[in-house]
Amino acid sequence: MKKAILGLLSVGAAASALAQGTVIFENSASSGSIYLGSVGPTHYAAAGSYTVALLWAPGSSLGTAQANFTTVATYGLGTGGATSTGFFTDATPVTVPGLAGGAVGVFEVEGWTGNYTSYANAMASGAAALGISGAFFNGSGGAGSPPTSPAQTTGWDGNLVLVVPEPGTLALGGLGAAALLFFRRRK
Repeated sequence: MKKAILGLLSVGAAASALAQGTVIFENSASSGSIYLGSVGPTHYAAAGSYTVALLWAPGSSLGTAQANFTTVATYGLGTGGATSTGFFTDATPVTVPGLAGGAVGVFEVEGWTGNYTSYANAMASGAAALGISGAFFNGSGGAGSPPTSPAQTTGWDGNLVLVVPEPGTLALGGLGAAALLFFRRRK
C-alpha cells in the first residue's frame, strides 16, 4: 500500500512539474519603459544602473495583497540578463512555480537602483530609487503536448518610474510593517 501511495505521489509531482507555466520577462518588446525620477523620455534609467524583478501571485484578482507576491525572475546588476537604457531583455523562459501551463497569472514588476539584491534591501537603504508597477494579468506557455511557447510579458504596458521615496513615506511603511508584526504575534 505504501509503495502504491508513493508511486502516485511521484507521478503527480512529475506531472505538476511538467505543467508549470513559463513566461519571457522582458520589456524591449512591449511599451513599458524604465524611467528614473520622471516620466519624460529624456530620463530613461541608464544601462546597468538598475535591477528589475518579476513577481507572481496565485489567484485571479488584480486586488491581490502585496504580501502574496513572490519573485520569480530578477535582471540587472549582478543577476544575469541585460538592462539597457530604459529597457531590459532576456529571451530565456522563466518557469513560474504554481502557475499552470497555459493559464493566466497575476504579475507585478519591481525596480530599484544600486547594487542591492532585492527591492526590500534597496528600500531599507533609503538612498535607492524605487518603483513598483500595478498588478497585471499575463498568460503563460507550457500547456498541451507539445508544450506551447512561453508567453511574452505583454500584460505590462505601463511604465516603471524609479524615484527616491520621501523619508515620511519610509517612516509610514516602517510603522505599517511594525503594526503587522505586532498584531500577528498577538494572535
